Amino acid sequence: MSAYRIISADDHVQEPKDTWEKRVPSKLRDRAPRVVNVDGGDVWMLEGQVVMKMGMNAAAGKKFEDYKLEGETYQTIRAGAFDPSERLKDMDADGIDGAVLFPNAFWAFMVQDFELQLACMRAYNDFLAEFCQTDPRRLIGIGLVPTDNVEEGVREAQRVAKLGMRGLLVSSFPKAGPLSSEVFDPLWAAAQDLALPVHLHLAVGDTRGQVFHNERNVRGLLPGQILINSMGNMEALARLLFGGIGELFPKLKIVSVEGNIGWIPYFLERADRIYQRHRFWSRLQLPMPPSEYFHRQVYATFIEDRAGIRLRDLIGVDNLMWSSDYPHTDTTWPNSLKYIDETMAGVPEDERRRIVGGNAARLYGLE
Repeated sequence: MSAYRIISADDHVQEPKDTWEKRVPSKLRDRAPRVVNVDGGDVWMLEGQVVMKMGMNAAAGKKFEDYKLEGETYQTIRAGAFDPSERLKDMDADGIDGAVLFPNAFWAFMVQDFELQLACMRAYNDFLAEFCQTDPRRLIGIGLVPTDNVEEGVREAQRVAKLGMRGLLVSSFPKAGPLSSEVFDPLWAAAQDLALPVHLHLAVGDTRGQVFHNERNVRGLLPGQILINSMGNMEALARLLFGGIGELFPKLKIVSVEGNIGWIPYFLERADRIYQRHRFWSRLQLPMPPSEYFHRQVYATFIEDRAGIRLRDLIGVDNLMWSSDYPHTDTTWPNSLKYIDETMAGVPEDERRRIVGGNAARLYGLE
């Protein structure tokens, strides 16, 4: 066990089978997502469509050679993925003191019928609040907030705060327009007033991820897609930084989740160069270069990223948060302490403390 606190700033829950069937309003219950076994593997179905297959989203504890895209069931994955008591045991086995929890059900942001989408998000938030109540000191929930209807998004953000959540997850590619659009200003204002960080998670709302269902036979496409998924975080951050969201809402905190960090030094250098050369003709209303807003208001999580750690001074040590990504295929469980030691070899102790837990504790107001 480490001598200092370790907080995974990006873990996930695999929602239990009855998550939506018992929580959505009765009039929508027949349309609620449910689990069906297809060819020996569990899949989530929504109105006749497969929205998630059990496989890579719950691979903790499996050997790399045993990873598979589909074919797992709730009996073949670790119970810690969906049972809070078992999750705490898995955290203990890994030396993890706290975990910031995100869904596996990213499909919720893509539901076309907004009444059903909102009902699914509210049901998930109710479920996660119950999950975290098992140990609120160690299980830190991030609530889902719709972006298709900003007025409802504000209401759900306020409800999420009352449920005890520590942050908000939004679509990085909202259907209502780019994140820099004025239509989202009420949501950023609400998040700022509620002191809830806004999270941009890898691939959320990014339709390019649909290749996992449609193009599996194209050679090398799926591993390549995994590699470039971080580009979605870059796109979302670019829109927010150049869109002046940091200037308009100076106390708002933004978190880039699961995008890793090695690209950020180049991203910030390039952003500032664009600011210097193009701010005049584009009438860019930013008194500071983008990097200054980043250092003041943006955090980024990583799993294994030696390049990013070597360049941590260019990103900002106080902007970095380690994560284990349990139970996804990138997870370091059950050897997180070993991975941390390897990734942060040579990092001074005070910096390491902040990166592996201190920054997350400060951001989420943990004791």
